[in-house]
Amino acid sequence: MGYEVRGGPGSMRFSVAELERTTSMLTGAGAELLDGASILLGAPVFPAAMLTLGTLMMRMRVLEAVRGVAEAAAACGVRAGETGALAAKVATARLRYEQTESVVGYGINAVRGSLLPLGVMWDLANNGGRPRTLTTEDMINQLPRFLGLPFGLLRDIEHGGVTEEPLADRLYPQLTDFLQGQNLLYLAPIEVLGEGRERFVEFDGSVESLVDLQKLAEREPPGSLLVTRFDGPHDNLYVLTIPGTQADPLEERQGGFRRIGQGPRAGMANPWDGTGIVEAMGNDSRNLIPSIEEALRESGAKDEDRVVVTGYSQGGIHAVNIVNDEHLNTMFSFPYLSTFGSPTGRTPVPKGTHALQLEDGKDMVPGTDGSPNAEERNRLTVVFDSPDGTVELGNDGFGESHKLENYESHAKELRGSGDPGVVESLGLLGNLFGRSRQGRVRTFQLGRRPRPKAKLPNKNESKREGLERIAPAH
Repeated sequence: MGYEVRGGPGSMRFSVAELERTTSMLTGAGAELLDGASILLGAPVFPAAMLTLGTLMMRMRVLEAVRGVAEAAAACGVRAGETGALAAKVATARLRYEQTESVVGYGINAVRGSLLPLGVMWDLANNGGRPRTLTTEDMINQLPRFLGLPFGLLRDIEHGGVTEEPLADRLYPQLTDFLQGQNLLYLAPIEVLGEGRERFVEFDGSVESLVDLQKLAEREPPGSLLVTRFDGPHDNLYVLTIPGTQADPLEERQGGFRRIGQGPRAGMANPWDGTGIVEAMGNDSRNLIPSIEEALRESGAKDEDRVVVTGYSQGGIHAVNIVNDEHLNTMFSFPYLSTFGSPTGRTPVPKGTHALQLEDGKDMVPGTDGSPNAEERNRLTVVFDSPDGTVELGNDGFGESHKLENYESHAKELRGSGDPGVVESLGLLGNLFGRSRQGRVRTFQLGRRPRPKAKLPNKNESKREGLERIAPAH
């Protein structure tokens, strides 16, 4: 097995951002030099009559100072010109790189689009009957092309269309609105139904520990998420763990489970079901946010407390939406985010959050958003080339490459990595927790409200309305 690292301190995109920052710094320095030259040139000039009043030594010193000021002003002017020229060269280099990158990217996408049918057939034959991540992205972005004109124009410019915005960015919200408008989908508020008994876990501040919490969340009853609290001398640190997609309905929990709220439970749906995917990708998890706040508050989280958010598959989409939510960001700090096998390329990561995102190149799920993750300084994506062949994973569901056990193996593969981005990311996570610590885990079960039942007309009211219609007017 091997992996490719995208983003972080070693990425080309970060280098381009540094060029932009350097251009800005050089431009600012040039402006300051010009201001300095202006100030120096405005220095007072002593009249010759005044110089005759002093001694010869004093006159020499004054004249030397005047010459020094003039020379400094001239030097500032020259250096300002040089700095401006250098800033222009750096800006030109950045512009040329971006233009070249755009042309190359357009050419690569054109070739991949032409070869897409062959790529799909190859993947189906060699990847357990499923497309790889890149192939899935191409299928989404090139779908309008195979539908013919005028649908082909719906693609973005990068893939041969006419619009700036990527297809998936337009497709998922519009599809969600359409399904709701046709009454085929009901995105309802999500509530916290109850809280499980507190348990203790050992946590060593590694990615593998985060995966262990993901595995624990997957074993909990349907509709559950975990909040793990780590007590500190000055403040507390929390880990919010969201599981992947679940097909099972909610279960009424018994024993050691504290019911929260007095609302009806009948008909409540599992928030992590298929509708949960639409909630995450088409609605930015808006209906989930109040439940997240409530679960954190119930666990003891206070304003400005730090929260590490993790998610697997569907849970990773919710996790990215959570760290982006303006309301939650006014209350909590989100220093770290991790996702495993999640399609999160459409959503940015806030600058105050460091993201470590693990993907398997043979996993189709991360490609269902049609976009790779942005290569940013604070966003590190590690793409592994294949599942761990030493572990029996099974080819059910979305295949062995999407199994959480596969991502557990990939997390172990990062041990001792020499990549600067991986070293930095693991170091940041370790620094958050320090030495091995014991955490208090609480399980919260959530439920989505059922669709309201249509109100049936009362027979007596219907009969009365009919009589009123045929009664003569007075």
